[in-house]
Amino acid sequence: MKKTFRQLKSNFLNFPLNGELIYKTGFIFYFIVSFLQTTTFFDYFGPNTLHRLSYIGLAVILFKIFFVDKQNISNFIINVLILILLVITWRTSGEFLMLPMGILILGARNVNFREIIKLYFGVGLIILISTLGSSLLGIIKNLTYHRGETSVIRQSFGIMYPTDFAAHVFYLILAYVYLNFEKLNWKNYGIFIIISWLLIVFCDARLSAYALIVLVPVMIIGQKAKMGWNAPRIIANFYWTVPVILGYITFCLSYFYSGHNNIFLKINNLLSGRLVFGHKALNKYPVNLFGQHVVEHGWGGPGGMKMANNSPNNYFFIDSSYLRILILYGIIVATLILIVVTIISYRSVSKMDYALASIIVMVAISSVVEQRLYDISYDPFLIAVFANMCSGKNGGKKLETIHTR
Repeated sequence: MKKTFRQLKSNFLNFPLNGELIYKTGFIFYFIVSFLQTTTFFDYFGPNTLHRLSYIGLAVILFKIFFVDKQNISNFIINVLILILLVITWRTSGEFLMLPMGILILGARNVNFREIIKLYFGVGLIILISTLGSSLLGIIKNLTYHRGETSVIRQSFGIMYPTDFAAHVFYLILAYVYLNFEKLNWKNYGIFIIISWLLIVFCDARLSAYALIVLVPVMIIGQKAKMGWNAPRIIANFYWTVPVILGYITFCLSYFYSGHNNIFLKINNLLSGRLVFGHKALNKYPVNLFGQHVVEHGWGGPGGMKMANNSPNNYFFIDSSYLRILILYGIIVATLILIVVTIISYRSVSKMDYALASIIVMVAISSVVEQRLYDISYDPFLIAVFANMCSGKNGGKKLETIHTR
């Protein structure tokens, strides 16, 4: 017995901790806590309990960055400067989400990106199904809304808002698509169309539903391009330009919006009023280098639901990720984010893989009307910029290890 105990103790003390294992541990912990904050399970915790718990996952990843990863002076300085910039924008904007995304991106060095997406998909799917089931069983609240004066009922299924539920579904499907890119067929695409219809019927989340429909031709073109088809390859080779083009168009449409122009009115109606609030935001909050605090009144959660019922005219929220990053976090961070998504997409195109480039196209389209681009509880794909994209168990690289002794 003593020998067995000593052996177990020795095995524990000498257990090798590599950077990828440390990162996965921190990632899973932070992702679970972050996801729960978008659900009505939130009611079972104190006001700041989940937010404080999320620091544990971030601390684990920071430990990897500064104490496990091998880095030279220049890498160390770059990491510190980026973190300082993100802390500054966090304090100026009052919004925390960009800082953890930055930590997750920096910490993903030498970590197999495909393994990260597998974790995201598996854990996210379990939480979403559990949340949906719990809301239908009455364990947690299923917040329901009405669109305007119509009789359309929008269900949230345990998430804070119907469009948030649809966004979880959308990004989980993107993760599935990435993991099964080469195997996708008409059956998968048919299921995606059915899911988009269900999102409209039960959540009236039209923009996410339409994005799922657009997903089909985007992925088919990407698949055909990877197979060597000429016309699809010509189209897919320009996928890397989509984030910048859509960001520029979104800014211009919002900046020059006029309620007296029929074209603008039609586009605004198509985007569910996004141009009006984007134009209002740009007029009220001039763009600067490091961002600023923006007073918003959304309809998510019990508090937002109360406002939606009692004071619907007070609604103000910057939905577009492009505008949101630019106004809240400033020009520097907005430029960095555009560079990051462009690099991710360009690498995919240059390797003639097209899977991640196709995913980034869909993320870019969603970002025109949704604020999920830099929220890890929805979008894990920005992590790809520093993560290891090679195939294989260890991503083709020797992992750095430390010992608990």
